[in-house]
Amino acid sequence: MTDVCDYPVDLRVDYAEPRSRGWAVLTILLVKLLALLPHGIVLAFLGIAQVVVAFVAQIAVVVRGEYPEGMFGFVTGVLRWATRVSAFLYSLTDRYPPFSLRADPGYPVDVLVERPPRSSRVYAAFTVAVQVAVTVGAVWLILWLFSRPDLAPVLGSGTGTGRSGFDLLRSLPQPGGGGLLLRELAALPHLIVLGLLGLAAFFVWVGVQWVILFTGRYPRGVFDFVVGIERWQVRVNAYGLGLVDRYPPFTFAPSLVAATPGTATPAAATPGAWYPDPTGRHELRYWDGRRWTGHVADGGVTATDPVDGGSGAG
Repeated sequence: MTDVCDYPVDLRVDYAEPRSRGWAVLTILLVKLLALLPHGIVLAFLGIAQVVVAFVAQIAVVVRGEYPEGMFGFVTGVLRWATRVSAFLYSLTDRYPPFSLRADPGYPVDVLVERPPRSSRVYAAFTVAVQVAVTVGAVWLILWLFSRPDLAPVLGSGTGTGRSGFDLLRSLPQPGGGGLLLRELAALPHLIVLGLLGLAAFFVWVGVQWVILFTGRYPRGVFDFVVGIERWQVRVNAYGLGLVDRYPPFTFAPSLVAATPGTATPAAATPGAWYPDPTGRHELRYWDGRRWTGHVADGGVTATDPVDGGSGAG
């Protein structure tokens, strides 16, 4: 995969050989799902906290015009944790995911999100307004339904429509389920495409276990395809949580924030790679083939150089 884009969210997944036949067997037997149960329990609570923090952050953006750094780190950290679990489930790595929100250059899967210096107050205001309106509307509807005596059989015994009150509640829209509602609606075209791609990824996941079992390899083309889907999903999730205001691209391609250090000198390098920062201010700086850009990375976390503001380090 040689194409790159400049979207400020990226996913790094290191390709490794050989692959574990043991994990392939456990995946076929669905034992891997049991192994991930502790992560699932923790992420169920973290996911709720993530959406709440993302919503509060939008209020902060309305007031201050920027996403608070601590909230940004937490929301990104939960996204990173969930993505590592997903990558392990899809056999993109055989290393069990850590119980951590932090970036870890030593782990073969990482999510990189470049924190914008400013965020849109207008977009944040609309996001907050829609979230509040839908939440209040849903609560009012629930209270109204339970206050209607003529609907008691439907809500209580399941007669009339044949659905219990719990079924009815489950059928109501869930505001902020996995993201902020306005942004989730805006990302609907992505969600439709990702639904179809996810179906394809499921069949790949089933088939590739047998390939690993017999060959000990994860075919590179198939690997890149699944990583591309994961990368696409990560970008949509980051957008849905308000980490970035830029609409995500319809592409599998890695972006300029995929901080993988190059080994050649910039003069001889293929454009689009990371190298030790010549200014010495950061660990890595991105070389676009013509100049040093303002994209920098330290410990796997990307940012914009505060001195040149993205205009290049010369």
